[in-house]
Amino acid sequence: MVREDWTTVYETHNRIDADLVRTTLEGAGFQVMERGDTGMFAGGPPANFAGFIALAVPPEDADDARAVLKDESRQASADPPEGEASISLSQAASDILALRQRHSVAGCKYCGIPTLDLREDELESRPVALLRAAGLGVNSASFTDFEPGERICTECAAHEVECDLCGRQMDSFLDGGVYRRANADEAYVCTRCAGRLDDSLERDRDW
Repeated sequence: MVREDWTTVYETHNRIDADLVRTTLEGAGFQVMERGDTGMFAGGPPANFAGFIALAVPPEDADDARAVLKDESRQASADPPEGEASISLSQAASDILALRQRHSVAGCKYCGIPTLDLREDELESRPVALLRAAGLGVNSASFTDFEPGERICTECAAHEVECDLCGRQMDSFLDGGVYRRANADEAYVCTRCAGRLDDSLERDRDW
C-alpha cells in the first residue's frame, strides 16, 4: 500500500533511466512509487525532457534499496569478468543514451518508431537489441538511398526471400519498389509474378 511517507532513493530527469532503475528495484523485491513533476517549465517541458522523476520506497526499505542501486553502479563501473557477457541495467541505459546523443532521430517510414541515423551493420547485435528495447530503431543496412530525414528500421526491413513461382531471390522491400514485409521462412510471391498471375486469372475471374 502506497503511503505519503515513502522515501525517495533515486531522482532523474530521464524516462529511460527511471524505468531501468525501477525495474532493478522491483526485481530486487522492493515496492516502488514514482513521483514526478513536468510543470516546472513555462510553456511546457522540452521535447527531450521526461520531467522530474523521483522513485520512492517504504521508509523501512530505503537503506536496502540504496545499497542495491549502489551495487548496480559499482558493477557498471567495474571491468566484467573474462567471458562475462551480461551488463548491468545502469550500463545499458548509459550505452543507449550515449548512442542517442550522438545521432539524430526520425520516424521509420513504415512503423513510425524513432530511428537513429545509424546503420545496423555499424553496431554489434547487443546495442541494436538494447535500442529496440528502449523504443529506438536503427536503420537497416539494406538501404543506402534515403530522402533527407528518412528512416527504415531493421524490424520493417525484410530479409532476402525467394519467390515461390519463379525462384528469384530478392529483398522483398526492393521488389519492384513495392514494400512487402516478409520473413525468409515464409512463402512469398514477387511483384512481377503477382502481376503475371493476375493477368492469367483475368479472363476467368469472378471475384
